[in-house]
Amino acid sequence: MRGDYLGSSFRIECAVTRIGRGSDAELRLENDDEASRLHARIERLETPTGHSQYWLTDLRSTNGTQLNGIPLVPGEAVLLHDGDKFSIGRHILKFTFLDDIDEEFHRRITELITHDDLTGLLTRKSFILEMEREMARSNRYGHPFGLLMMDIDYFKRVNDTYGHLVGSQVLREVAAVIRETLRDSDIAGRYGGEEYIALLPETDRLRAHEAAERIRQAIERTPFTASIKAPHHKLGLTISIGVASYPGDATQINDLIHRADEAMYEAKRRGRNLVQTIGQSAASRATPPSLPSPAPPPPSGDDQPTEHLTLEQPQPVKP
Repeated sequence: MRGDYLGSSFRIECAVTRIGRGSDAELRLENDDEASRLHARIERLETPTGHSQYWLTDLRSTNGTQLNGIPLVPGEAVLLHDGDKFSIGRHILKFTFLDDIDEEFHRRITELITHDDLTGLLTRKSFILEMEREMARSNRYGHPFGLLMMDIDYFKRVNDTYGHLVGSQVLREVAAVIRETLRDSDIAGRYGGEEYIALLPETDRLRAHEAAERIRQAIERTPFTASIKAPHHKLGLTISIGVASYPGDATQINDLIHRADEAMYEAKRRGRNLVQTIGQSAASRATPPSLPSPAPPPPSGDDQPTEHLTLEQPQPVKP
């Protein structure tokens, strides 16, 4: 209900579930400095009738555990009932019984709240929450992280030339390329319009630049949809990317985003289809400053040849 797991659920599957900020806790609150390493536990016990009971115990934590606003006696187990709320550190958690249908409904609602419905990436608000968590983790363990701000080059021409339905499909496809190019541990979001943002945990400035270059190349060589009705019509796109690093470039979330945004617009000014890092004297690109055509896609089995279009010379879509 409040804290790192806002809007998400945690299924209690073990006989004993320990809660705390330590790495050995099953439910880890790693960014909560008010929680003890092992703060509390939930034990699942079977009754003679075959039903499960869940008991909450405070593990003699520094700041204590409250159940429905009442402090627990350290070391004494209390039976949990459906709808009970307990606080641990800065977190407030709700205990409830859900069947499979309720759990799936809750998961879908959470996904709709936290993810952009067009691209499937995190919304800006959800991404900022992830940045706050990563910043706290970075401060605790001394690891840097990279931030990428990305903007599709000449995207307005896609909408103007091929229509907004194609534009929306292109936004989905670009998001998919970004997600597939990043590591599983990286976090991507839609910042707004044709802008994307990505968080790269435990990544210094150099490695963040290398990751950004992989994305730039992947976008450059991918053929994107140019017509909803004619799938063989393809469009070449490029992307400009700005790179910033925490804590070297900024120590506040808004400042770090602003620095990455500045670098991205510097890449635009230098000719687009570039990766620009804060403090870098020249942007990095392996291609000349012109909009490229994508490499031919693999054979699809379609009898019709793939038609490649560019934004420099818009062509009408053939019926």
